[in-house]
Amino acid sequence: MARITKPVEERRQEIINTARKLFTENGFDKTTAAEISKAMNVADGLIFHYFKSKTDILYAVIDELAAEQTEKVKRILDDYSGSAFEGLKLVFNSQKDYETHSKLIASLKSDQAIIEYCIKKMTSSAMPLLFSLIERGNADNSWNCKYPKETVAFILQGFSGLIEFHESSTDEEHKILAFTDILFRILGVGY
Repeated sequence: MARITKPVEERRQEIINTARKLFTENGFDKTTAAEISKAMNVADGLIFHYFKSKTDILYAVIDELAAEQTEKVKRILDDYSGSAFEGLKLVFNSQKDYETHSKLIASLKSDQAIIEYCIKKMTSSAMPLLFSLIERGNADNSWNCKYPKETVAFILQGFSGLIEFHESSTDEEHKILAFTDILFRILGVGY
């Protein structure tokens, strides 16, 4: 059989797509590099010509998920012309698809370096959008936030604390509801 050579970026993306599918279905910790290679129908070890480790592949998957999530929220906010308060509720309602990645998220909780990478990626992606939304809310009187930048930093740190919360009886939906409640209280609005 002839060897198939693909351009570097195409092969990298194929690895990311395959790993993302397997990580989502099985969890990061239960997916091996050999399984990624097998699913791609390539030789074991080929993926290591493109990534240093399975964790580096995971970071690429996280980067992609963060970019997609940021774009999703940006589209929601760009398409919505109502109050910032209602826009914020729309954004939080759009976050209820966490079930899609529940195995992946659960499989990451034991690795502090990966958790920190996720938090850093999510907060850096979310910061400009949340800042813009808080400014929009100040302008349309949804709230009166005197310190938007500091508030954004505070909110995102709180959110990262919820991600690290390991109590098994607290499910993801509960965390989202708690975070929404806390966020609206910080901004001084009732819902």
